[in-house]
Amino acid sequence: MNSFLFDGLTDEERKLAQDLFGGEQKVQKGGELFCNGSLGLLVSGSAKVKRVNELGGSVTVRNLQKGEMFGCVSVFGNWQEGSSSIIADTNCTCRYIAEQDFEKLLKTVPQTALNYIAYLTDKLRFLNRRLDTFSTDSADQRVYEYLLSAADENGKVVLKISMAELARRLKLGRTSLYRSLNSLENSGMLKREGSVIYIK
Repeated sequence: MNSFLFDGLTDEERKLAQDLFGGEQKVQKGGELFCNGSLGLLVSGSAKVKRVNELGGSVTVRNLQKGEMFGCVSVFGNWQEGSSSIIADTNCTCRYIAEQDFEKLLKTVPQTALNYIAYLTDKLRFLNRRLDTFSTDSADQRVYEYLLSAADENGKVVLKISMAELARRLKLGRTSLYRSLNSLENSGMLKREGSVIYIK
């Protein structure tokens, strides 16, 4: 199994970690992957993390690919609210580790604990950046911060939503959104090529 959780582990530690995960489970396309109280690993296939928005519609908030973990907020703590829905895009194979086994793994193989903390820290930084996006009064800064949070390591953003939807998410009018994009491009902070935006 390939995952950030196993980075830096010896062969013996990796075997111990893999043994604590349950056997492979098949999920058909369109099926639900999420298993409350367990951490999941996508062994094969792809899936979408969805949430219901305030209008009752379903919004994709993340795409999952082979080797990615899911259900990280369903283990530990006393959070009772229902988690996101994780729907298989293709036929998928998953493995799950229950909370008590995951706790045992973190204690037995300290490197997995460090890997898990690093993963959660990156998530917090991402969420803090998103919060900054929605707390700023400047439309230009709000647009720029949003694009920055959505960019890959090379500063590339592929917009998979319409400008109307982006404006709605940023709580801006479409005219304000286009004005901010033009302003940012004119200032050299980004470059647009259709639905692809490059952060400078």
